[in-house]
Amino acid sequence: MFNFLFNNFRSDFKIHAEFVPNSVGVFLINLDRATERLAFVKPNIDQLNLPVEKISAIDGNLLTEEEIREICDQKQFKKYFKMLPERGTIGCSLSHEKALERFLESEYEFALIFEDDVVFNPHELRECVNKAIEKKNLWDILSFEMIHDGLPLKVADLYEDKWISFYLTSVKHSGCYLINRDAAKKLLEKFYPIIVPLDHYFTASWEFDIKFAGVEPRVVKQNFGSSQIKSESTKKFNSWKIKLSNAVFNTRRAIVGFVYNLYLFIRNLISNK
Repeated sequence: MFNFLFNNFRSDFKIHAEFVPNSVGVFLINLDRATERLAFVKPNIDQLNLPVEKISAIDGNLLTEEEIREICDQKQFKKYFKMLPERGTIGCSLSHEKALERFLESEYEFALIFEDDVVFNPHELRECVNKAIEKKNLWDILSFEMIHDGLPLKVADLYEDKWISFYLTSVKHSGCYLINRDAAKKLLEKFYPIIVPLDHYFTASWEFDIKFAGVEPRVVKQNFGSSQIKSESTKKFNSWKIKLSNAVFNTRRAIVGFVYNLYLFIRNLISNK
């Protein structure tokens, strides 16, 4: 009853047959030409004392029009967002896809995926990750970096003054998140064609039968210079048909997201009684 966005299926990615229980690998997404960003974030990531693999990000500006048509449903994207997908948005999605694929090819049970413009306290984040793994039944994707309040519902204490939350309203961003293998597989299965930005995929958790949660107060922030995604001016489409389809999309998504996450919250309360 909850599925209405992603109906496609792909299976052309590799999955390592076994994994090391409770192991975490770090996957850092970085454009090869963005050396300043790498130098900015790498020292903090190294202090996590976890194995790190750099993922060479996909530069959306280098994609041809034919490639964009092949990987994106531009008509559907325009209906949902009143605009065509920006090249940087496409590149960001493809980069996270690449990171998720590398994760499933690895022997890690969890991936901690970073974009290269984040700031955080390494000790605090490492402790949050450790405690989150102890509570891995509560989440499939656990985000450490988001925008918007989201009306958080506290699910469990995490570390010191931090807690795990579900959200009744929309949150966005993909700067830093912890993900398990099941969620990575389900996201990749429905990845194409791209019809929404990457962060809209994993916050639409009802579409994949997964639990998306976040850490409050938030421990990671995006804070390095200007965006490499917003690299072009955005043309908005404002016909009444487009406005109507956008309103229907946002309203339906808001209602379903509210109901699904409230259901997860109540189910968790009942199971802990």
